[in-house]
Amino acid sequence: MANRRTNSYFPPDQKPPLAAECLRRVQFDEVDALGIVWHGRYLSYFEQGRNEWGRKFSFTYQDMYRNGFAMPIVQLHIDHFHPLRYDELMRIKTKSHWTEAAKMNFSYEIYAENRLLAAKGYTVQIYTDLESNPMLLRPDFAEKFIQKWDEWSLK
Repeated sequence: MANRRTNSYFPPDQKPPLAAECLRRVQFDEVDALGIVWHGRYLSYFEQGRNEWGRKFSFTYQDMYRNGFAMPIVQLHIDHFHPLRYDELMRIKTKSHWTEAAKMNFSYEIYAENRLLAAKGYTVQIYTDLESNPMLLRPDFAEKFIQKWDEWSLK
């Protein structure tokens, strides 16, 4: 079996990924009786990372809604390596990977306070209109964003 700590989830990037990161502290309501983060909470950590990425690159959920589209998750994967515990400070790293398709590929890495990789994974999100109909082409707002990819990747 390949080493899941180092393998990329997506084909090699044709262009540098766009990355953002944020810090978050584990809350009491996120842990089980042993004080360990319940596995189902990691998706919300991915979501916080995606929201921070959106703020950094001006591609937020509000921007999508104002421009008449949404981006639901159609694929999700999480690998767990090291438990997070109550009150621990974690670092969430989020990257968007280049694709020509009418979708966005995000990968996530979550690091524990001791810098160990706690979890990593990915989401694939497709463009839909506000009635949840898939879009075959990127909406204008997303197309303009994609055209600025090289400029963003240099920041």
